Order: sequence, then C-alpha cells, then structure tokens
Amino acid sequence: MSTRYFLALVVVAIAVPAFGQPATLTVLSSNATKAVVEELGPQFEKTTTQKIVFKFGNSAELKARIEKGEAFDVAILTAPLIGELVTLGKLTAATRTDIARAGAGMAVHAQATKPDISTPDALKGALINARSIAYVGQGATAVIMRSIFEKFGITEAMNAKTKLVASAAHAVAEKEAELGFTQISEILNVPDAALAGPLPAGLQVYTTFQAARSAATASAEAAAFIKFLTTPPAAAVIKTKGMELPDQDRLPPMNDALLTPAQRQAVADFKTARGVEISGPFYPLLRSPELMTRTRAMGDYLRFKSALPPRLSELVILMTARVWTQQYEWNAHYQIALKAGVSAEVANAIGEGRRPAAMSEEEAILYDFCQELHHNKNVSDATYARAVGKFGEQAVVDTVGISGYYTLLAMVLNTARTPAGPSPAPTLRPIPR
Repeated sequence: MSTRYFLALVVVAIAVPAFGQPATLTVLSSNATKAVVEELGPQFEKTTTQKIVFKFGNSAELKARIEKGEAFDVAILTAPLIGELVTLGKLTAATRTDIARAGAGMAVHAQATKPDISTPDALKGALINARSIAYVGQGATAVIMRSIFEKFGITEAMNAKTKLVASAAHAVAEKEAELGFTQISEILNVPDAALAGPLPAGLQVYTTFQAARSAATASAEAAAFIKFLTTPPAAAVIKTKGMELPDQDRLPPMNDALLTPAQRQAVADFKTARGVEISGPFYPLLRSPELMTRTRAMGDYLRFKSALPPRLSELVILMTARVWTQQYEWNAHYQIALKAGVSAEVANAIGEGRRPAAMSEEEAILYDFCQELHHNKNVSDATYARAVGKFGEQAVVDTVGISGYYTLLAMVLNTARTPAGPSPAPTLRPIPR
C-alpha cells in the first residue's frame, strides 16, 4: 500500500463517523441558556441523525476558549460577545440569531430568608446589610451590578465584600456568598439556590442571548439547530426556564403590492432624494407616508448639509444613539463616524456610556452640550456660551436639530423593535436608569 493511499484512508476514517454512529454537533452554551438547550437538545436529536454535545460556561469564558481555537459548531452567548466574535471572524454573521433574553435576579440559598428587593431602596438595603455578595466578574450581570453600586453611591463598600466567582447561583448554593446576582434563568437551574426576586423596575436590564455558527464549519445541521431554537416548541421551553422571547419586529417592511398610492409616492420621493431604497426607521414611518416624507426632508438637511462638519455631526448622532440604546442607529453610523474622523477610542467610550478621555476641544464642547441636553433636558449658560463661541448660533441650532432628528428615529426604531442586523460595530449594553 502506498503512503499516499494510506494517508487518504486515515483522513477518511477521521472525518467520517463509524458506521451506525450519529455525527456529533458541538454546542458551546452560556450557563444562562443551559436549562433551555438541555431540554431542546433531545427534541432536536429526534428530528435528525445528529448527536449534540453541549459544553457550558459563562459567556466571557466561552468567548476566550473560542478565541484560543476550541473546535465547535454553534455558540450561544450574550449578544455583545457574539458580535465581537463575528468581527474576529470566528462566527458566521449571516447565522447570527436572537434566541432569548433574560433579566437579572438575586439568588440566595434555598433555606435562607429571601430579602425584599422589590424597590430600589429595598435592594440598596439588602446590599448594605449583606455579609457577602457574588457575581461573575466577566459576566453580563457584572456591568449591571457595578452601575447599580455607582448609582447608590456604595461602590467602595460593595467592592470590599464582593466575591467574583464562576457561577453566582452555585456560590450561594454552596454558601460561599450570602447573595448572588446573575441571570434569572441560571438561578432557577441550580439546586439549593433560590430566586429572591428580579432586579426592581428602573434597575432591571435585559441581556439578549444569540446563537451563531462557527466560521470553521459549513454544517447544515448547525444552521438547522439554530433555526430550531426559534420555533414554537422552543419558545414554550424558553418561557418555562425564566427567560423571555426576543423582541419581534412590530413594523417590518411592507409588501409593495399592498402599498397605498400615498405610500408609493413617499417611497418614490425617498428614492429620488436619497438615491437608495428605504431602510431602517423608514419602514415603520411608511405607515404614515406624509410623516415619513417630512421626516426624510428634515434628514436631508441635518444628515448631509448642516453647519456642523461630518466628524462633529456623526459624534452627535452616536451620542443620541447611545442615549436611546438604539443599536440600528449606532450600527448605521459607527463606521461612518470613524471614516469622518471620530477616533475609535472616542466612539467606543461613548458606546460604553463614559466620557471619552481623548477628545479634541470641539468634540469636548459638543459632548458636554449634548450630555446636558439629553440628560438635564436643558443646557447651562456656560455650556451654551462655549458652544456658540466655538461654532456660532446656526451650528448650535443644527446640533439641537440633529439630536432631535435622531431622537425621533431612535424612538421610531425602539417602538417598532426594528432588528439591528449583523455589524462590526460594538453592541450597546443597556445602562440602568
């Protein structure tokens, strides 16, 4: 037997499962979706010859393993980390799919008394009185809890009694910590841990979990499994495991054949003015064709002809998208902003909800102006004077116009729940109010 023929047989033997043995599909899943996929996996296996092997961990840990080259077929992680892995070329963007969303809650030992956390004040009291708390340092809940500590003014006190763990639910179950904070779905899946309650209204932030296929595989079964996770049987399981279904597009694109004459004219006017097909917020706006046309006309000036140069105009747009946590708007303008001259450092800081450290004088003046306008609903005399002194009255009025215009579009997109779609732009994490 020739060496070449022998090696060919070895390759075939490795690539093809033994006769009668099902092929294996490897799924890396966040702990938050563990209960969901463990129940759905066997259901999917009944519809195919595929055998599923699940590997669980917190999303940040699994992302690190993927970056190091671990072999897998499907990843189910938080949306921001899925986005980062798409950008790195580890996941296939076209297969990126919302699976479920989860709120954060507080876990205690099953035999412990459940503290009241139904209001922000009650939660603050429970945190202050607790001997120890735990959460995953790189997990989705960590950002939420640190924001809450800062809001309550107790960051230093909480840091002194915080334990960073691999699983907050297991930490309280094993009495390593008195209180644990993590996704509700994870708490419900751990024996000896009990859900004390969800984070109170006003502080609750939902984390979206997505699935995507490995860029290293073209497995049709992997794509089929992701699709299975969006079926009605899967939806029923998701609801029983402490999670919610992802937001659905309320006002999707309309069938051309069903458009009214006024809607057809609005579409034609849009194409004439912009030279492109309608997209994004203009799909839901089309339900009110005159509003869509007037909105587009305002955008024609503010987007392309305002007194602000493109770099500064795009900075204002990014700030508005951040205020509204509007991912479609952010995705649409992130790359445009970078090309216009906004540095990635400045853009990313805005996306993370913090003041950029390396802004130019012009950017800093506009940043302060827009921050006050959005958050204080007013602008101080000093901030207004700096803006007028630097840019002039027309540019200041245009800045207000851009902020208002993109606030309108963000409100439309958030109401319609228009999907953002795949993008290399960073994912905006919700910020507790």
